[in-house]
Amino acid sequence: MQESLNAMKAALRVLTALNEKRTPREADVEALVQFAGPQPRGINLDEFACDVIQKALGRRTDQRIAGAAG
Repeated sequence: MQESLNAMKAALRVLTALNEKRTPREADVEALVQFAGPQPRGINLDEFACDVIQKALGRRTDQRIAGAAG
C-alpha cells in the first residue's frame, strides 16, 4: 500500500507544479512511470498524473478488500 501512497503523492506534486506553471521535478515524473509504466502517447502529463492517482486508489481498494477477505 505504501507504493500506491508514494505514487499518489508524486502525482499530486506533479499536478501542483503544472498548476503553478512550474516544471515538475524529474524524480516525481519518474515515480509516475515506475508505478504506471510509460506515459501513453497523446496524453498530457496532467492527465497521466490523474490516471496514476486513479490506478493507485484502485490498487489500495483491491488490497483492502483482499485483506478483509483473508
